[in-house]
Amino acid sequence: MMLIKKNSKQVKDQRVFKVVERKFKFLKVVGLNYPSLNAKPLNNVYHEGVDVWEFYISKKWRCLFTYDQSQKLIRVLKISNHL
Repeated sequence: MMLIKKNSKQVKDQRVFKVVERKFKFLKVVGLNYPSLNAKPLNNVYHEGVDVWEFYISKKWRCLFTYDQSQKLIRVLKISNHL
């Protein structure tokens, strides 16, 4: 299950959301090791006891999320500019 708020004030470009949705489809089918997903855990960062992960949307954008394999739950925490 995945929920992405498409009317975010931070993200005006809807293409960003299309990329995020496509990458989460890869995650659902193949898992965190899918090469083009480039997902990696953030060191010592947790949200409600679950590791926080990141993947690149583009050179400018990043997505922070949690992936609870036991519950098969993806929670998008933040889609933001990468400085």
